[in-house]
Amino acid sequence: MAPKPRNASSHHNDSATTAVNIPRDTSRTSSLACGDIESRGMNDAHSAHSAHSTHSESSEHDNFHERLEQTRQSISSAAGDFLDAMGDDCSVLDTDRLSKQQQEDLTEKETRAVHKLKILVFGSLFLSMVAVVLTAYFLTSKAEQDNFELQFHDDAYKLLGNMGQNVERIFEASDAFVANIASFAAHTNQTWPFVTIPDFAVRAEKVRSMCGAVYVNTYHVVQDNQRAEWEAYTAEVGPGVARKSIAAIAEYDGMDWPISTNYTEWNVIFSYEENPIEDPEGNGVTYPGPYLPMWQTQPTLAETESPYNWDLMSLPPVPGQERSAMEIMMQDKRPTITAPYLLANPAVPERYEEDLNEAHWLHSYLPNVETVEEVMQPISDFAYPIYHNAHERIQFNMDDGDHQAQELGSNSDDPVVAALFSVTVYWKDMIKDILPEGSNGILVVFESDCVQEFTYEVNGPNVVYLGAGTFHDAKYDHMTQSSLVSDLRFYATQASTYTGLPLEETYCPLYVSVHASAKMEAAYTSNTPWIFALVTACVFLLTVVAFMVYNYVVEKRQKIIHKSAVTSNAIVSSLFPEAIKQQLMETQAMKRLSVESVPTSKLETFLNDGTKNDNTFEDERGSTYDVAARNANQIAELFPDTTIMFADIAGFTAWASTREPSHVFTLLETLYGSFDKSAKRMGIFKVETIGDSYVAVCGLPEPNKNHAVRMARFASSCLDDMSILTKRLEVSLGPGTADLALRVGLHSGPTIAGVLRGEKARFQLFGDTVNTASRMESSSKPNRIQASQKTAELIVEARRGHWLTARKDLVNAKGKGLLQTFWLNPKVLKSSGSVVSSVEDLETEHSVDSNNNEESEGKSTVGRPFSAPQEISEEKLQRLIDWNVELFEDLLKPIVQKRMERLGSTMDKDPSFVDTVIIPDGSSVRDQAVASVRMPEFEPASVMEDFELDSEVVAQLRMYITTVANLYRSSNPFHNFEHASHVIMSTIKLLQRVATTDVKKKDVSNEKEYYDFTFGISTDPLTKFAIVFSALIHDLDHAGVSNGQLVKEDDPIAVIYEGLSPMEQHSFTLAFELLMEDSYSKLRAALYSSQEEFDRFRQLCINCVIATDVFDKELKTFREDRWKRAFAEDSSCLSEEEAWHCKATITIEYIIQASDVAHTMQHWHVYQRWNQRLFQEMYAAYKAGRGDKDPSEGWYEGELWFFDNYVIPLAEKLRHCEVFGVDCDQLLDFANQNRVEWQKKGSEIVEKWKMEEERRGFK
Repeated sequence: MAPKPRNASSHHNDSATTAVNIPRDTSRTSSLACGDIESRGMNDAHSAHSAHSTHSESSEHDNFHERLEQTRQSISSAAGDFLDAMGDDCSVLDTDRLSKQQQEDLTEKETRAVHKLKILVFGSLFLSMVAVVLTAYFLTSKAEQDNFELQFHDDAYKLLGNMGQNVERIFEASDAFVANIASFAAHTNQTWPFVTIPDFAVRAEKVRSMCGAVYVNTYHVVQDNQRAEWEAYTAEVGPGVARKSIAAIAEYDGMDWPISTNYTEWNVIFSYEENPIEDPEGNGVTYPGPYLPMWQTQPTLAETESPYNWDLMSLPPVPGQERSAMEIMMQDKRPTITAPYLLANPAVPERYEEDLNEAHWLHSYLPNVETVEEVMQPISDFAYPIYHNAHERIQFNMDDGDHQAQELGSNSDDPVVAALFSVTVYWKDMIKDILPEGSNGILVVFESDCVQEFTYEVNGPNVVYLGAGTFHDAKYDHMTQSSLVSDLRFYATQASTYTGLPLEETYCPLYVSVHASAKMEAAYTSNTPWIFALVTACVFLLTVVAFMVYNYVVEKRQKIIHKSAVTSNAIVSSLFPEAIKQQLMETQAMKRLSVESVPTSKLETFLNDGTKNDNTFEDERGSTYDVAARNANQIAELFPDTTIMFADIAGFTAWASTREPSHVFTLLETLYGSFDKSAKRMGIFKVETIGDSYVAVCGLPEPNKNHAVRMARFASSCLDDMSILTKRLEVSLGPGTADLALRVGLHSGPTIAGVLRGEKARFQLFGDTVNTASRMESSSKPNRIQASQKTAELIVEARRGHWLTARKDLVNAKGKGLLQTFWLNPKVLKSSGSVVSSVEDLETEHSVDSNNNEESEGKSTVGRPFSAPQEISEEKLQRLIDWNVELFEDLLKPIVQKRMERLGSTMDKDPSFVDTVIIPDGSSVRDQAVASVRMPEFEPASVMEDFELDSEVVAQLRMYITTVANLYRSSNPFHNFEHASHVIMSTIKLLQRVATTDVKKKDVSNEKEYYDFTFGISTDPLTKFAIVFSALIHDLDHAGVSNGQLVKEDDPIAVIYEGLSPMEQHSFTLAFELLMEDSYSKLRAALYSSQEEFDRFRQLCINCVIATDVFDKELKTFREDRWKRAFAEDSSCLSEEEAWHCKATITIEYIIQASDVAHTMQHWHVYQRWNQRLFQEMYAAYKAGRGDKDPSEGWYEGELWFFDNYVIPLAEKLRHCEVFGVDCDQLLDFANQNRVEWQKKGSEIVEKWKMEEERRGFK
């Protein structure tokens, strides 16, 4: 504000000169502007004084002060405008303190800063332009690509759906025609095969036209004893039948087939190779019946050959099939589609010639066909059986939408096929006239194991045959839609009305797949992305030009403002004291600060939580409260329409109990990482993961009206990812990984979502919907998706009711009571067109080992089904082999590395020394077991980086492990390769515990002391390899019975080894004889390089394998005495060195013994799984007569005895060895827990096992 003018009354007492003094600091020099003002002020004073004589003093004073007040107000206004215009920069323009040079320097500095800012802005604009142009281009391209993929999927489903309808139409027409034939034969008292249908050509023409077939015909079944009568019948009736059929072609409208009468009547049954023209006097086929001679056909194709009596059974089977299609149909009595022929494949000359001959034959009959090439295209026969007395034996069952023919009659004999009705159709006719004009470039590929694949190109309603082979581009494989031809009805857009016999699905299954092509993609690709990019670039260029113009105008204005600011600052400095000017500036700054300090969003408020500010205060206890945070709006919202998914890994706890922590995290990161990608792609919001549980929601934070459908698809995707990834991970994470399964629950309803703020803020869901979704998951089953009633209703509303099947039993949900829930079928979700026929089908679709059905901890397992004994599948066996190869490769590398460091890299150039090692002879393997094995001297550990084994070594290692795997008897439920792999995994875990830091005592300070403390096991790679190798071979070729039973049976193995540890000695001998074969010389050279190394390796293996015979009394006494000598407090009978080696041997044997029964010291579900398998193996032996006592009679008590006298003492001794760290405590805890559980539930479990085995034996 301007200084107040003095009181007017005071001016009468002061002189004129005093009155015009303006208060200022006369010691300071002002700018030129200030000087001008001062001069003008003095001149005004002198003028006023000189005018005193002509004007009154009062009037002069009044006029002067009025002008002075106006001047001060204008200066104050200009100062305010200056402060508003300059903002923060006003403080740096104190020209009272700066010299002229300083002002110039400041101006130049600010100018440079502005130029840099301009360059930054222009650079940002350019980068933004590039980014937006690229974004526009790629988004437009993606839109075109999405449109292309969407159109392809629509066309593919349309093709597959119409093909499905065509297939059903053929069999529906065949079924109706067959019923007509059977009824006619019955009412005219004709007996098969002597049945002739009058007006067959007219009746069959309707079927042919409706099916779009080339021709239709019948083949009658003629037995050996009927042949003579049949040939006499055809000689009498055949010529007339043929003439009537040919006459019908000319007589009736719509039959545009050429008239042919130049044919030879052959009244004997002739074969595929015979020709009535070449041998008109022939006697026909010479092989025994039954026969399938052709009888009535439409059209009657009789150019040169006989129109009847050609034997269909004479056709040879297609390559890869032991029986022909007709033989299969005669035996299975189901409608059958034959393998395609007329493929026109020059790569198979013999078949090509046959196809060409048949094509010429067809070309002479087919109307409106100009070239043979049009005829020589893939074609198949749709054969339908005709039963004796079919009109009495067949009724149509339409209950529950399950269309299926059922037999009636007083007897239960199987129906007898009397004839078959065949419809011959070109495959191109199945896919033409489906798509509209413009849908071009779609490739349809038919594939089968029986015949060469072939390809069509669909261009709208037209179809072009490309030839034999696949011509699709692998670039579009991710879009491919495929199906079995027999399953095409699931793609049909109309509900199935077929009520005939079920189709034959085992013979030569034919797959059809629909592929996109570059030709189709080109129709959806245009220059639009480039146009959009160009337009976007032009818009940005115009923006840059406008910015440059704007910058020019602003810069010009800024110069004016700057000049005015300098002048105004000089005025303010000259008119006001320093304190007043500073107050003006501070007031303006505080005004700006008050505006800028207002929070702009909830997010800013949320991010500022936890930062101490002026709104916080402390109470008397020192607790801090944030007043602003308390008054701020909470970040929370109600979402009325959501679907929540809870997913849990069944069997995870049991699986994780046998793995290292790194393996557990590898599994979870891989699975949940895949789930996250699917969630992001499908618009699902991942909430959190809790242990092995995965929680996701759809419908928030962005509402989605199809939240239930979308979540159902996401859950199905998670099941697929789980199945694929666990199988892939089993190679690296070990056996049992592929057995893990996902258990999923869905529920829909309102949900409260928000952020719980604090030190670790989290996004959380609340409400009853969350609780119910959790209940749906906990009551679901492995590899199943359970949906609540509410979710099911939403899916039905979305017209996806065929995805659902009501669960048979009601679910008793905690806090909810009994609930009706529904199963979601993932296969139906994928096809989106099939209907689950029954609950039973869905129940078994994803069946898994019930041991994976991990219930809540502590829940009883009595009454739950356990897995039936099954042989290991080839796929699983290969995964186990791959895992073992990778494992043994890692164990073998340090052996070779250590030897190369000691002997040099050339040590393996001449591996012939491995054939000169001396193997002890004359004593049994058991007698060669020793009290202690000499461990090697300490060598500092050093690892060569990037080391790889020789490829031949790896190949021989793989071959050896594969051979060992096949030497295990897969029929054994327990003593098989899978169990050996489980023992290996347990062995590795114990060995890895030896190598961890928690086993070290506080006084172990270096590697040598660590070596001594762990008895050399931790640093000797050969010892580790020998232990794991022993686990691999310890049950090789196990007979499935105990040693005592082998001795009792005088088994050759028991006789050879005099009844002492026969299976252990046999397994060791078999494994080492295999290893010593010439084909494994490279492997042996990598394993040992001297007699000493071979002896130590072999001795370790002997001790480990023999140690697995835990029921031999002599060995048990020997081990107890050795333990006392080595680990007793008074071990004076052994030297310190001898005691150390003895302890090492005992520890090594304990590793293999504990691993052999590791399932007893692991999770309850793991224990139950292997315990049941052992029971199954023993019970099977008993039922086979290889046991005197039913194992179920003493199994319960025997397990308790085994825990008390072997398992628990063994776990305690492992802890006494002090080299396994906390793992020993875990093993002991599991053993005690399993014993307690078995004592409670074991008796009931054994009874259940016995009942299951008896039922299985009864079946």
